[in-house]
Formats: sequence, C-alpha cells, structure tokens
Amino acid sequence: MASLARVTRKTRGPAGTASAVAGGVVRVAWLAFALILGLVSGLSVGGPAAAQSRPATLMADQVYVDGAGRLVASGAVEVWHGSTRMTAERVVFDRRQDQLIVEGAISVSDGPDQVILADAAQLSPSLRTGILTSARVMLDQQLQIAAARVRRGANGVSQMDAVVASSCPVCATNPTPLWEIRADRVTHDENTRRLLFERAQFRLAGVPVFYAPRLALPAPGNPRLRGFLRPVFGMDSALGFSVGMPYFIPFGDTRDLTLTPTLRSSGSATLGFRWRVARQNGGIEIGGQISRDTIRPGELRGYGYFRALFQLRDDWRLTADVMIPSDRTYLETYDITDDPRLRGHVTLERIHRDQAARARVLGFYSLRAADVNDELPNRVVEADLDRRIGLESTPLGGELRLRLGARAFWRNSAIDGVRGRDVARAHAELGWRRSGVLAGGVLVTGALDARVDHVRVSDDSAYPNPVTRRAVQGMIEFRWPWARTSDGGVAQVIEPVVQVIGSRLSGGALPNDDHTMPELDGGNLFALSRYSGEDAPDDNSRLNAGLRWTRHDPQGWTGEALVGRIWRRTPLAGFNPAHVQPLGFSASNWLLAGRVSNADGYAMSLRLLMDANARLTRTETNLAWEGTRTSLSTTYLYLPASAFESRTTDLSEWSIDLARRFGNGWATTVGWNYDVGQSLFATARAGMTYRTECLSMDMSLVRNFVTSTNPTASTSFDLRIELLGIGGRAPGDSGRTCRA
Repeated sequence: MASLARVTRKTRGPAGTASAVAGGVVRVAWLAFALILGLVSGLSVGGPAAAQSRPATLMADQVYVDGAGRLVASGAVEVWHGSTRMTAERVVFDRRQDQLIVEGAISVSDGPDQVILADAAQLSPSLRTGILTSARVMLDQQLQIAAARVRRGANGVSQMDAVVASSCPVCATNPTPLWEIRADRVTHDENTRRLLFERAQFRLAGVPVFYAPRLALPAPGNPRLRGFLRPVFGMDSALGFSVGMPYFIPFGDTRDLTLTPTLRSSGSATLGFRWRVARQNGGIEIGGQISRDTIRPGELRGYGYFRALFQLRDDWRLTADVMIPSDRTYLETYDITDDPRLRGHVTLERIHRDQAARARVLGFYSLRAADVNDELPNRVVEADLDRRIGLESTPLGGELRLRLGARAFWRNSAIDGVRGRDVARAHAELGWRRSGVLAGGVLVTGALDARVDHVRVSDDSAYPNPVTRRAVQGMIEFRWPWARTSDGGVAQVIEPVVQVIGSRLSGGALPNDDHTMPELDGGNLFALSRYSGEDAPDDNSRLNAGLRWTRHDPQGWTGEALVGRIWRRTPLAGFNPAHVQPLGFSASNWLLAGRVSNADGYAMSLRLLMDANARLTRTETNLAWEGTRTSLSTTYLYLPASAFESRTTDLSEWSIDLARRFGNGWATTVGWNYDVGQSLFATARAGMTYRTECLSMDMSLVRNFVTSTNPTASTSFDLRIELLGIGGRAPGDSGRTCRA
C-alpha cells in the first residue's frame, strides 16, 4: 500500500516571525500526519500487488491541507517512490482523483537510465504513470527527446507528441543540433528498449535529409534491436562507388545474424554475412561474403572464415581461426586483408605457471603470385609440452625445463626433393639453468641442454629415413654491471656480457624447413638458441660477447645502447656458404642497437648489422613522437640483395605516418611506404575523422601500387558515418560543447 510520508524543513521567512511560523509548521505537520494516516487507502495504486509496494516519501519546505481537502507541498519538494525520484516547486495530492498535480521545474528520474524534465505534470502517486507537458526526456545520459507532451503508461510504454530527438548538445548560441529526428509521435517501450518514430524526418544541420513514415531505433544501451545498421560507403578504382546496408537479426540474447548487401556502380554485387553464437564458456563466429563482379565476369567469388573461442574444463582453452578465399586476389581487391600469406589454426592449449601444453592443426596458403602452394608445406600438425621444475630447495638449485613435442607437415606435391618433401618429427629436450652472484658483483649463469630429434622424411631421396639427431649444449655467462650516479641524479650502467657455449652434435643431418631466414638482434644475441625453428640448431662451440650501456636522466631522458658479435670455432653449418646472412659463418655481423626516449614523447630506435669490412648488411631505424595533438612515426629499412632470402634486388623502404588531432573534433592522418632504391611508392594513405558528442565519421583513402599479390595498382575510398547515442554506442567526449 503506497503512502506519503513528510519531512518538514524550517520555513524561510523574516526573523521576527520565526517562532510563529515554527508553531504553525508543527500544527500543520501533525494535521498532515493525521491526514496521511487516514488517506493510506486512497493513495494505493491498485490491488493486492500494489498494496505490497513500498510507500512513497515526501520532503518539502511547507506542507498543509487546503480548503478542498487536498494535501499541498511547496518549496523544494522531493518525492521518492522505489527507484523513482521527483523534484518540483509545488505538489498537490488530490485524494478523490488519486493523482499528483505537479508544477514548476519538474524533474523525474528513474535511476541513471531515464530523466524527465517538464514544466507541469499530472502523475499517479507511484510517479510511473501520468502526463507531463513541455517535457524533455534524457535516456541513458545519451539521447535527448523534447516533446510537447509525454504520457507515461503503467505497462512501461510511454508516448510522446511533437518530438525532436538528438544526442547533440543544443546551446543558446547554437540552437540547431548537428543532427536531429523530428516526429509527430514517438513510442518508447521500456521493456524492449525500443523507440518507434511515426512520420519521422531526419535533419542534418537543420536541413531535412529524408522522411520515413515509421522508423524504429534502439534506445540507448540496447545493441540488439533487429533492423538496419549504419550504412557503409566506399569508392574503388576497380569496383566503383559502393553502398552497403547491414541488417542485424538477433535470435534471443545469444545468437545473431548480420547480412550486408552491397551494390557498386560498376554493376558488381556483394552479400556479406556474419553468424555469431555465444555460450557461457565461449562462442563461435562464421562469416564471409559472396560477390559477382566485373573483374572476373561470370564467376562467383568470395571468401569465408570461422572463429571460435571456448574455455573448457581444467583451464583448457580451444581456439580456432580459419579463412579461405576463392582466389588469390579477392581479399586484397575487397580490402579484407593485405597479408601475403594466410594462416589458419585450431588450437587446444592449457597454460599454467609451471606447465604449458598445446596441440594444434595449422594451414597455410600463400597469396603471392609467384608461389606454388602445392610445393609449400601448407598442412601442419603439432603438439608440445613444456614443463618447469623448480630446484631452489635442492643442492643443485636453479630450474629444470622439460620439453616434449611432435610435428608433421605435408606438401601436396609428390616431386622428389624440397618441392615435394614431407617431414614428421618428434623431439625430447631437457635443460637446466641457474644464476648466482660472485664476489665483486659479477652475475654468473650456467646452463645445460640436451635434445634428441627423431625425423622421418618422405619424397626426398637426399635424406635417409628415419634420421635421429642428438645435440648437447653447455653455457656459462658472465655479466659485470658497473653503475654510477652523478650529483645531478644521472644514473648510468655499463654491463659487459660474455657467454661461452660448447656444443656437440651427432647423428644425421636434417632438412631445414622451419628456419630459412636467421636474424640477429638485441633479443637473441645472448640466447642459448637464436633460431625460431628447430631444424637448424645452433651447433659448435661459440663465444657471444657484447657491451650494454644505459643512462637515466631525471629530466626524462633515457638512453640504451648495445654492441656485440658472435665468434664460432668452425663455420656455421646448415647454410650455403655462397649465401650471405646475418649470423655469418665463423663470425657473425656486428650488431649495433640503441634507443633514446624522453618524457616529452620522443623516441628513436636503431639497429645496424655490419660485416667484417664495415659494410651495412641490414639497417632499421624508427623515429616516433607523441605530442598533445600530433603524433609522428617514421621507419627506414634497408636490406641488401640476398639469394639466401630470395631477394634479387636491394630493399630500401621508407614509411611514415603522421596524425593530427584538432580541438573541434577533426583528426587527420597521412602516410606512405616508399621504395627508395627503385624510387617508387608502394602504398599511400590518408584519412580523416570527425567525432563529436553525437556523430562519428571516418573517411580513408588508400592507393595500393603494384604488390606481390596484386599485379595492378588500385585506389580505394571508404566512408563510415554513425549516429552516437543510439543503441549500444555512447556519445564521444570530444567536439563541440556549450560554453558561457
């Protein structure tokens, strides 16, 4: 049974009348309290269910009963009923009509999701039904709806007349919002969180753009309403102008389908699709698109993909990501991806602190025109177990690492030799590592590693079948850091590092399929094995030496530098001596690497590789700057011609990306990839975004020149516009604001 309880405040008035007024307030308070007790049944909102609802609470400066027997509250009136709160200047409760007559600067809020402002209202005692005039409704702190009249129904459905809706700010100096929807009537269903506009007119900057007899939109915070999503516009030199209209179809709360038909001025048509299913422990996504275009007349082209992620019992996780195109050029033509090689997998894994287990099936497909996929190892199956065993409490100390694994790959080709070779292998590896500190602050680390590989080779008569290889390595490493701090707070550390590694290899030679491009950088200079694969182990005795320098300045500057090299007792085995590569033969290239950064956003990194004759064999430089509104990133890469890496000419590429954010919601980007050696652009790109509290617009222009997967140049333009504050997207925090 709903009732009104009152809390009175001291009535404002002259000091001379304070006592008299106080006495009057006390008398009115007792009279109102008696009246409330007598009118409890008159304030009920319905039957037995309503009788069990929580009572309402009223607080005001003055409360009295007028001559008609109505309860009148005035002066800073506040009324609470459940989660609903109302403030007003004057509230009159009419028992005979069972309604509240509310006047002056009314605010009704039902939690943070809905706020109504009005000039006058007639409401039920529960505050949930009634009529408000000259009202403004704020939904989820995003969408504003101004209406001449709002009728709130008991079933959670409200009707609004003569409506203007927008999520843009409306200022006194600029009363026209960036976009708005005008309608004769709007129905807001709080149960389905849906807005239905009748005889709606969409305006952009005050100019009518289109008219719709009925327009259904999701209320803010409702991302799963059936209907059209934002349109996607594009322009491509090969496909022409395009318009795509995604249509979203939910099936309950856990499944949905999105269909995206796209038409192009060239006569091409595309249908995209995406099916999603969510479960308590994960979900799947299946999608793709089908096209009939003018590039290959009469052919049906497209691609499909499958993604999955499930968290299984005992911390096991199942993931999958597979993409299949109809031909090599489709993905780049339709701007799906510009990767030269597709990689799909289905993986089952479990990662714990001291153990990692993984089993996976992989597939590879090259999009390069010069590659023959039948002669590449495109199908792979592998399983690995990595176990750490701590020995800290034993006299031996350190830790043990046990690694077990098996993998196999196949080529479709049956040609004898590398173009048809199939390999299956299994390996077991046991390693031990321990670190300590000697007198004088020298850090010493010792490690032992033993590995056995058993390999079966098919379709390659150059290798016996099977082949067993055994490798044992021992390493001792010394690091002696020297630290110094100046009176100004500048700290410097110089650290010489020396590693001595002994290695013994026995058994037959294995084919090298998984590490054909060795690298040398600061991350693997002091690694026990610097290969990404397992077919070519780092064999023979060797010495890894280097010098590190680090400087920290209290002004915000930080500098790091590294110089190092590898010396071997015998030339590096497993690689053709005629092919130049960074790890060299008896001695590697010299590695020089460094990085400088400061607190103002500047950062520069550098990696150089030089041979014994001081000739550059590899250069990579990156410069970045992040300012308040401007960011810059530029990279220069130089790779000389190398038969070892199947590169017939020098590669000298310069790339740059520049972004600028403006204070009025605009932001621009520009960038390119430029081949310095051949004086040719590889890619040029530009973009522009505009984001305010109520609108998001993204435009991009990309010029793709001749690439390994696309023999002809192409230009593409993309435009995406989204109205913020409708559905699941919240308004932005940048752009225009009202200022005094």
